[in-house]
Amino acid sequence: MRYRILILLTALLALGTFAHGQDVSWLAECGLKTFREINRTGKWSGKQSPDCRVKTSVERRSSGVFVTTWVVADAGEGWVRTAFSAAMDQTEITGKSSLARAGRDIRQRARHLQRCLDSINSVNDPLDCRDYATKSYIVDEESGTESRRLVWLDDDGRHTVVEYAFGSSSATPTPPVDLFSGYYLPPNITIDLHQRR
Repeated sequence: MRYRILILLTALLALGTFAHGQDVSWLAECGLKTFREINRTGKWSGKQSPDCRVKTSVERRSSGVFVTTWVVADAGEGWVRTAFSAAMDQTEITGKSSLARAGRDIRQRARHLQRCLDSINSVNDPLDCRDYATKSYIVDEESGTESRRLVWLDDDGRHTVVEYAFGSSSATPTPPVDLFSGYYLPPNITIDLHQRR
């Protein structure tokens, strides 16, 4: 029985890696579109462009605006969730050149995190990234396991975090709430970027 579970988890991991090999850069681009919308309109509409079929959450903190994008996909008998969270300072969002510079930094960090995640999934080596893994067992009406891995760059730079999770239960996975420490902004709330909280 134990071997069946190990084979199933290995298959889920392989399917998730194959299906979502480029998710981090794509999720980062979708998050950057949200930052650009906030720059342009001063608020987040709660909608994504047609090429970004992702779930999005925006959070305001005293240090800036945090955007998290994530996708959940079916994988065999379970699911795979990939999430990317990035932050910008209020001053970066208000200017066009500072927004572009911050966007380039986020893209570069997302590519770096993708390489680390690919290495973790293929040979369990986080390279120069930091990572934290947990595994939980669900014993209830929806039984199964959930494995979750956070990956980040330990360089005192911009907040960018990847979460890669997969589970063998049929329960709908929850949003990646542990990537946040504040509260989510509902859509269409004006975000005053010139006033610190």
